[in-house]
Amino acid sequence: MTRVVLGMIGLGTVGVGVVNLLSQEHHLSLKRIAVKNIGKPRPVKPPCLLTADPYEVIDDPEIEVLIEVMGGETPALEYIRRALSKRKHIVTANKEVLAKHGPELFKLARDNGVTIFFEAAVAGGVPLISTIHKGLEANRISAVTGILNGTTNFILSRMEEVGESFAAALGEAQTRGFAEADPSADVDGYDVAYKLSILSALAYGRFVRPDSIYREGIRNIAADDIAAAQEFGYRVKLVGSTCQFSPDKLSVRVQPMLVPLTHPLAAVSGSNNGILVAGHAVGEITLVGPGAGQMPTASAIVGDTINLASALMLPDFASYFHPAVESEWATTADAGEFVCPYYLRMAVADFPGVIGRIGTIFGTHNVSMQSIVQRGVKEKGARITIVTQDVATSNMNAALDELRSCNFLLEIASVISIFKPEFSNVH
Repeated sequence: MTRVVLGMIGLGTVGVGVVNLLSQEHHLSLKRIAVKNIGKPRPVKPPCLLTADPYEVIDDPEIEVLIEVMGGETPALEYIRRALSKRKHIVTANKEVLAKHGPELFKLARDNGVTIFFEAAVAGGVPLISTIHKGLEANRISAVTGILNGTTNFILSRMEEVGESFAAALGEAQTRGFAEADPSADVDGYDVAYKLSILSALAYGRFVRPDSIYREGIRNIAADDIAAAQEFGYRVKLVGSTCQFSPDKLSVRVQPMLVPLTHPLAAVSGSNNGILVAGHAVGEITLVGPGAGQMPTASAIVGDTINLASALMLPDFASYFHPAVESEWATTADAGEFVCPYYLRMAVADFPGVIGRIGTIFGTHNVSMQSIVQRGVKEKGARITIVTQDVATSNMNAALDELRSCNFLLEIASVISIFKPEFSNVH
């Protein structure tokens, strides 16, 4: 096999994993790696020259493929742009850059006859990108739904299995290296939103602007919610989904949801990811595996690199690997149009007629209750847990706004959507 010359930007945790795996691929020659600090001790001996100047890698005419594992939007975006303009193929795990600038970057790749490989950008070691891009080409994808962030899944699993608070479970995730010192990207849902933008592009041909994606994180999930979910036959998961809402709109959301214990997603534990892909021909398939970590991510990057190197000798191969992505951004449905059941936990003053007044307010806004449980608490009145029937988010929000104006309401502690199996198979 012809030797393929590679360059790399970044030699952090994932980069070290990439170097270790590339050492087994003798037809792939890593010529130069750009790093921020050349003198920094590393757990692997670099197999090639290190440089503090990324342009020494990008502008090297011998390097055919650039592996970008530095992460973050800037300056990675500028490096990828320049490399594409220099007609270098890109292998990247950078979900943020792709989600925010995908239309521009894929057009730039097409214009220069090169391609971008990005299996590692979504679900780490799970072959999700290649499955949708090539494995399911005969299908019209109706929905992609799942657990797309291993850090939050670890935290929620820990809260349930060990009984820890959110703060304690987050601390354990940080100790184990699953969460960053600043965990906002994970626990506030940004990471999943980036991934949903990319998945929307593959499934429906257009990226979604990340700030157009409905986003809720898990910071407000409490032990009481975990316990109530179990009592009602559910498990709390952070679920991301993209589906065709109408011929010209997508519904794209990331939010904590109560998932029925009988559903496959409820069984995805620890730091694993679990994704359901629904197609008109294949039905629904489930992919489960490690969504992050050094070696799963490195595996996806090196797998992409091997695939790319195998194709380089073919004429006009780049066009085969280009996803059918348009340069325009997708239009998204209004968040208020989403319909699902809801779980509510609130505290109210404990006097006669309160539940009747809640029922009247809900009825005014077309919110139908499936069940209501009241437990008395001397200091804080009564604690009420409600599960609703299907309701539009806009109606639910209007009912909650009216409740907040009532003098009997002490607190609305939690409002969590309930997952329905058909969400993952919308046709």
